[in-house]
Amino acid sequence: MSVVGVRSQGVWSRRCLPEQGPCRRVISMASLPPSVASAQNFTLPEIPELYRSDFLDVLVPAPPVEDKAAPQSVKSNPMMSALQSIPTFTFTQNGAPTFNTTGSPTLDAFQFVKDQRGSALDILLCNSWKEDPALTLRVIWNLRSIRDGKGDREGFYRAFGWLYKRHPRTAISNLHLLVEPVCENRRRGDAPHGCWKDLLNIIALETVDELSDSPSSSRYLHCPRDKYTYPSKCKGKASERESRIEAAKQANLQAKARAQGARAERATYAHQQIQHKLSQPKYRALFIAIARLFADRLVKDLQLVLEADHLPAGVDRILFLKQLSFAGKWAPTPGLSHDRVTNIASAISLLIQAANVFPLPSVLSDPSSSLTSRERLAILRSFYQRWVLTPLRSAGAVAEPLMAANRWTDIKYFRVPSQCMLRHKDNFFTHDPHGFENYLLRVREGKSNISGATLMPHEIVAELVFRGAWREGSSKKQGLYDMKKRLAKAQIQVLEAQWKTLVDSLREAGSLDNCIAVCDVSGSMGSISEKLCKETPQPIFPAVALSLILAQLAKPPFNGFITFADKPNFVSVDPSWSVYDSIQVMSRSEWGMNTNFYAVFVKLLLPLALKNKIKQEDMIKRIFVFSDMQFDSAQKGGNWETTHDLVAKAYKEAGYEVPQIVYWDLAAFGTVEVRAQREGVAIMNGFSPAMLKVFMGEEEEKEEAWEEVNSAMETSTLVEQDPFNPLAIMNKALGKKSFQLLVVVD
Repeated sequence: MSVVGVRSQGVWSRRCLPEQGPCRRVISMASLPPSVASAQNFTLPEIPELYRSDFLDVLVPAPPVEDKAAPQSVKSNPMMSALQSIPTFTFTQNGAPTFNTTGSPTLDAFQFVKDQRGSALDILLCNSWKEDPALTLRVIWNLRSIRDGKGDREGFYRAFGWLYKRHPRTAISNLHLLVEPVCENRRRGDAPHGCWKDLLNIIALETVDELSDSPSSSRYLHCPRDKYTYPSKCKGKASERESRIEAAKQANLQAKARAQGARAERATYAHQQIQHKLSQPKYRALFIAIARLFADRLVKDLQLVLEADHLPAGVDRILFLKQLSFAGKWAPTPGLSHDRVTNIASAISLLIQAANVFPLPSVLSDPSSSLTSRERLAILRSFYQRWVLTPLRSAGAVAEPLMAANRWTDIKYFRVPSQCMLRHKDNFFTHDPHGFENYLLRVREGKSNISGATLMPHEIVAELVFRGAWREGSSKKQGLYDMKKRLAKAQIQVLEAQWKTLVDSLREAGSLDNCIAVCDVSGSMGSISEKLCKETPQPIFPAVALSLILAQLAKPPFNGFITFADKPNFVSVDPSWSVYDSIQVMSRSEWGMNTNFYAVFVKLLLPLALKNKIKQEDMIKRIFVFSDMQFDSAQKGGNWETTHDLVAKAYKEAGYEVPQIVYWDLAAFGTVEVRAQREGVAIMNGFSPAMLKVFMGEEEEKEEAWEEVNSAMETSTLVEQDPFNPLAIMNKALGKKSFQLLVVVD
C-alpha cells in the first residue's frame, strides 16, 4: 500500500513506494528547490567520461613504454668519488655534530617529507621515486594512514599533490585505498587509511590551486575569520539612541547588500574556476574518480538501509547497520563548503540518477516538462540531499544533524566518533548534562564505550592540562565557577576515557618489553603550560604524550620514563594513575633549558649499572628518545663524532652492549643522528602512536620464524633475529598488508 504525503500549500507531494525503494516524488512547476535562486551556479559542462568506467585511460592515457638504452660509461675521478662518499655533516642548533641525510633517498623521504614544502618537497620525493617508486608511494600513504602510519593529514595532501602533479595515473588509481577498509582492526573490524573527507579536501584544494606543493599554508583549510566586534555599551539621550538605532539599521542593510554582492562575485569566480579546471583532462579524471567513489558507496549504503527496514524478526538492526560506511556522513551537502568550490554534489547526483537503482522524481522523466537543465539539476540535487544523505545520516546516527536541529537528547554518545567527541564534549554537557553524565558513568563502569583510538595523544594531553586548571582552581574560582568546574570534570572524564581507548587499541598490536622512554623537556621543546597550537604544536606535547603511552604499554617494572634537560631525572608512572595525575607528577619533575642527552647515559644509566654491578642481561634493551634532536655538544675537539657515537663509546668503555635506541624526531630541523645502515638504531618521526606498532608484536613474529625454521631444518632451536637499523625498520613499517595494494602505474 502506498503512503502519500503532502507538503504545506501543496508545493511538494510524494508517493512512498516501499516495494520500490526511496520515495518517488511528483513535483509541480511551482515547487522548484530554493537552490535554484541561490548565488551558486551548480551546473557542470558536459562530461561524457563521467559515466565511463575507463575514464582514466581516456583522459590520462598510459605513457608509452620507453626502451631502456644501455647505460653509457662515465669516466670516474678518484678524488671526486672520495668527496661524494663523505657523509654530509652538519650541526644541531646547540652545536652537536649530526647528519643532514641518512644516505638513502627513500629513508630521507620517510623521515623528512612530513614537514617539507615547495621545491624542498619536490627534490625529496623525486630522489626517492628515482630510487624506488613503489616504496615512495607507500611513504606517501603512510603519511596519511591513521591506524598504520603517521596520521598527518596536511602533510599527506602536500605529498599527494606532488604525486598528482608528477604521476597522475598512480595518484588517481590509488585513491580508493584512502577509504576502503584495508587496515586490520581486531575489535571493530578493518578500517581505512584515511577518511571520506580527504577525497573532498583533495578535489577542493586542487580546484583552488592549493593542492600542489605550495610553500604557504592552505587558505582553504585554514580560512581566516573576521575579528569579533563588541557591541557598544554607551548610553545617551532617547533621541540620540533612536537615531543611532536607525543608523545601525541602515549600516546593516548596506553590509547585507555588500555581503550579497561579494557572495555573488565569489560564486561567479568559483564557477569560472570549475569550468576552467574541468577543461583539463587530468583534473577531470580526478573529479570523476572522486564523484564515482562517493556515488558507488552511497548507492550500496542506501540499499543496506532499505534492507534494514525489512529485516526478519530477531536480527539486530544496529548490528546490521554497522556495515554502513562513513560516505553518507562526509558526502558533500549541496551548497556547503566543498560543493561551493567544486560542484561535486552535482556530479554525484547525476551518477546516482544514472545508476537507475531507485525511483527518481517523475518530472525528470516527463518529456513534456519545460524545465531547464539548471532546474532539472536543482531537483536532482534536492533529491540527493533529501532521499540519500538524510536517511543515511539518520541510520548512521550522525551527531551533527541532531546538534543542528537542537535534538541533543537524541544523540547516541557511544556512536560519536573520536574527533567529534573531543571537539563537542562541552556542547554535549551544556545541552544534555543529565544524559551525558549518565553516559560517562556507564563508560567508567564498563557498560558502554567511547571512541578515541584514532586521536593524537598530544591533543588529549593538551586538553587535560587546560581543563585541569579549572579543577585545580583557587577557592575564589571554586565559588564563582562551580558550573565550569563541573563541566571541566566531565571533560576530564571524557579525555581519560578516550585515552584508555587509545591505549587499549595499541595494546592489541602486542607488547613492549624491557624498554623505556627518554623525554626531552628542555626549553627548545616549548612549555606544557601553554595552550596547544593545533597547526604547529610545540614538541613538548607529543613528547610527554608518547612517553606516557610507552610507560603504560611497557610490561612491569618498566612503567616509567626518563626526562632530560640540564640533568636526567627518572619519573615513575603507576599504571593505576589517571593520565591527568601522571601529567601532574611529571610536571613537578625538574625541567631545564639545556638539551644534555649525553648525560642520560654517562650521568644516570651507566653510573647506576656500574655501582650496582648490573649484569648485561638485566640492562635496558631498548630506549625510545622523544626529542627535537637538537642535542648539546658532548665533545671538545677530536674526531667528528655524533652524540650517538659518543654514547656507543661510553657503553663499550663500561663493558656493556649499547641498547637499541629509537630516535623519534618531533620537530622539523632536518637532522638525523645516524645513517641508514647503522645497526642497533631506528629513526622515527611524527606524533602518531600508531608507529609504535612497528616495535610491538615481536613475540608473534618470532613464533612464525620458529615454525619456518622447523619446517626447513627440523631440529633447530634458534630463532633468526631481524636486522634493527633505520632502513630495516622503515621497510617493516611500510611492509604492512594495508600498504601492499598500492600500485605504481606511471
